[in-house]
Amino acid sequence: MQPPGQISGHGPMGSLTEQSNGDALSGARQRASDLRSGLVFMSVGVAALLVWIGWRSQSVDMHPVELVFFGAEFVGLVCAVTISLGLARAGEQRTVYVDEPHDSHWFAVAVADIVGRTRTVDLHREFRSVARAAPRWRPRNLPDATISVVLLEGPRRLAMVLAVSLGLLIGVSPFAAPPWWAAGAAALGYTSLAASHVALGRGRLRAGDRLRWSYGAIGEIVARTDLAGHAPRRWIGAMAVAVGVSMVVALRGVSDRWTHGLTAMDYDERVPGLVVAGLLVLGALYTIATTPRPDPADPSVVVRRLEESSVRQALLVAAVLTGLLGMLAGVMPATDEDVDRVVVSPPGAVPMQEVDGG
Repeated sequence: MQPPGQISGHGPMGSLTEQSNGDALSGARQRASDLRSGLVFMSVGVAALLVWIGWRSQSVDMHPVELVFFGAEFVGLVCAVTISLGLARAGEQRTVYVDEPHDSHWFAVAVADIVGRTRTVDLHREFRSVARAAPRWRPRNLPDATISVVLLEGPRRLAMVLAVSLGLLIGVSPFAAPPWWAAGAAALGYTSLAASHVALGRGRLRAGDRLRWSYGAIGEIVARTDLAGHAPRRWIGAMAVAVGVSMVVALRGVSDRWTHGLTAMDYDERVPGLVVAGLLVLGALYTIATTPRPDPADPSVVVRRLEESSVRQALLVAAVLTGLLGMLAGVMPATDEDVDRVVVSPPGAVPMQEVDGG
């Protein structure tokens, strides 16, 4: 005999069952909504970046610096789309054992968990071997392809850094000054693909995770293991990019403005190169600022780690300020006095002094 007013099947157990079913239904609806949003963002991003890539393909020269940078851009588009498709097709995700979402490895670990494949944290011990084996990869399915392109993020970022740095030193810009519609398409495309990863990441991925991972992986390409008593490789890589590219920017800006020690660059070529270099430095600084500070496992190296941290911070500040000076010197239009200092006479021309005295 059931109590008055209580309907059969709606007791405490029935209420829990209904609540569980309601939560499952709400979760399924949210997942479907995120899937639609992620695919829409991906479609918009691909369409916008195809506009950018189309303009780039028409304006690119056959110089190695421009070809390497253009190749890195195209690989980045392929990687971003593959990651979005892998996240969209993923089934049930595995349990996560990393607690800090701002760790530079978070993006790689989260993607591996979502697509159900081996965690990349187990693979970057031999990152250089993985990069060298990239042309021979034959992914069996979409999850394997997703992990493969995640591993390419570090080498791709390193290629961009080296191309821009070498280009500024020898006087070659990675690309010419783009028209407004091409620059707008690039901004829309990269933003939309990042939003696609966040929407498809099931709450595991946040804006900036892929950027942080690409910079953190640079240190693991150039060094096989962490050095005892020093900062981890993921910190060293981002620090090297921030300091190195800042100094290159300073050299280029000061040279074209005052010293003229490097091969001169036209203003329309110099500004795009400096802007791209500045964006690379900002990405490295973002990685350094948002990655948890490494704590030494050995208490005996705490003092040495503190001294190293102080020196590293002073070096970083000095390099960035120097690079900022070079950036301002490089992007400011040349004055009449600057033009007068650099007068290039054509072959066979009579010097002005001889004409005046003649």
